[in-house]
Amino acid sequence: MAVLKSALLAIIFSGCSSVGYLAEQGVEQWRLFNRARPADEVLLSPLTPPRVKEAIRSVREAKRFAVEELGLRATSSYETWVDLGREFVVWTVAGSDSLLLEERTWRFPIVGRVPYLGFFRREKAETEATRLREEEGLDSFVRGVPAFSSLGWFPDPIYSSFLRGSERDLVELVIHESLHSTVWVGDSVDFNEKLAHFVGKEGSIRFVASRRGGGEPLKRARTEVETQEKFARFVQEMGARYRREVEPLARAGRRAEALERKRSFYESLPAEWERRGGGALKSDFGRWNNAALLAYEKYFSDAGVLEGLLKKCGGDLARFVRLIVREREKGGVFGEAPERRLAELGECG
Repeated sequence: MAVLKSALLAIIFSGCSSVGYLAEQGVEQWRLFNRARPADEVLLSPLTPPRVKEAIRSVREAKRFAVEELGLRATSSYETWVDLGREFVVWTVAGSDSLLLEERTWRFPIVGRVPYLGFFRREKAETEATRLREEEGLDSFVRGVPAFSSLGWFPDPIYSSFLRGSERDLVELVIHESLHSTVWVGDSVDFNEKLAHFVGKEGSIRFVASRRGGGEPLKRARTEVETQEKFARFVQEMGARYRREVEPLARAGRRAEALERKRSFYESLPAEWERRGGGALKSDFGRWNNAALLAYEKYFSDAGVLEGLLKKCGGDLARFVRLIVREREKGGVFGEAPERRLAELGECG
């Protein structure tokens, strides 16, 4: 999957009741910072693989584009390189009711309430996922993510996990994380992720068009985005289907029937995805459960309000970003219900 996770500031600014969690994640983050090498040094080294050099240059170009063309916040991030020696930088753990699509959440300072915990070691994430299942009776889902944002509090490195996927994926990641550093609404993770995903996707297409020209690069980029959008529709429809087919049984106290319907629902997903054309985007449907479905819904939720607002802005993504920043700075209703506030705007401004 080319889905890229965002803010994991909870690792650093944790209000978690477990002091051990805070201390352990803080130590792991510090170790990564200590391993960081200046990006210029990596570029000059004859030992650096060409693919790594290309990625660093692409990240820098994407960062300049995000700041100069989209108006995102300039930060000191992406000036260092960390070779992780593994596929992902962190693993997130999400939890959900075993029959209802109701997520488990945790509250932290700065970021507010979040629907996941982050770990720098996979085995720790798996242990927490097991605890959620066995002690709290929840569905749980562990997912590796290649990037996270410190929301501008610290200079984020370029991690070797950035190299997964195409250049457009990489550009989307940089814009996505830069958006988090520019706009973050506490207690609104769903909105934050929807907004970052939308701006990252739209920005990546504009980057390819302006920096790589038309023709084949732009065609490939658009095909990637179209596949993402197809998967987004699939996730939205499957979430709605689950709420129609399984949740009414659970709410009526018909637990055995609900469990059986849930089992058949998740077993049907691979064939349903292939029936819709599938495409290059694959997912490990065998691991899906309620926690997984909710996690994917966050990144692939309906962006109709944002699409409508971009149209009001004449398709000008920089103008769109300026409007979002301005509304965020007002606080008030926007901070309580950002998407509703944006839907109420009569014009781009």
